[in-house]
Amino acid sequence: MIKLATLGRFTPFLAAIILILFFSVMQDAFLTWPNVWNIIRQSSVLLVASMGVTFVILIGSIDLSVGAIMTLSAVCAITLVPTIGEAGILVGLIVGGLCGAFNGLLNATLKLPSFLVTLGSLFIFQSIGLIISGGRPLPWTTPISSTLAGGVIFGSFPKIGLWAIAVLLVCAFVARFTRFGQYMYAIGDNERTTRMSGISTTHLKIAVFVVAGVISGLAGILLGIRTFSASPGMGDPFLLDTIAAVVLGGTLLTGGVGGPLRTVFGVLTIVILANGMTLLQVDPFFQIGIRGAVVILAVLITTKRGRLDQIVK
Repeated sequence: MIKLATLGRFTPFLAAIILILFFSVMQDAFLTWPNVWNIIRQSSVLLVASMGVTFVILIGSIDLSVGAIMTLSAVCAITLVPTIGEAGILVGLIVGGLCGAFNGLLNATLKLPSFLVTLGSLFIFQSIGLIISGGRPLPWTTPISSTLAGGVIFGSFPKIGLWAIAVLLVCAFVARFTRFGQYMYAIGDNERTTRMSGISTTHLKIAVFVVAGVISGLAGILLGIRTFSASPGMGDPFLLDTIAAVVLGGTLLTGGVGGPLRTVFGVLTIVILANGMTLLQVDPFFQIGIRGAVVILAVLITTKRGRLDQIVK
């Protein structure tokens, strides 16, 4: 008999395959090349944003400010571009890193729960973004960044998809083959033991939040390039979708298990589910409930019941 834990390891992959087969049978337009490119385009920003959230959840924490960081970074970048050129994009990434450092310092040094810290910083970052933008959408007209990340390549492949793949490969390498990645898993598995072994868990947790902030900033900038604007609240829908993608991918909310490669399947599950239901003309109100049910099912299958009390440190 297949154990639940064993089934949980394969759930993300199986879910994506089942959805692809189901929608292929139900809707002829699903597996057409235009829709495939559309799925890649829709999943790219979500995949990038989910990489940073994956790192945070791997250490047993949570980041509710990801969407606000995306918005603030994009707004800062597009505001500065007319003055300092494409260097404004670098400033946007730095802003994302500073936001992550703010979260990490409060969580790691003051020992405040990451849930409460990032919930509060969510509103702070949203407020700053609104002040800078004046509450108005800002047009994204930078030529170089639009050329690098906008449009298509190789005939029909979205350029933004190449950025998503690059970020995935870097994050997967860091998580799997570097000491930084090994320490992330160690903290998520047992922070007390990791600290007693001589590893500075405080510094590492701050670093994880900084990296997550930079990645969120990049996701926001890519979203701005894709939509040709940086607007207040543009990153808000990614808050729940990133966490759902990480959970659906099999990274445990208790930390220590999972990783970037698993998150890929979580992202694909969310995007394919939304895309397929739209093609089948499912009522949008029902779509929200279905997606919620899928997330609950994923948590049921993948979470170790004995560690539920350790969720969100």
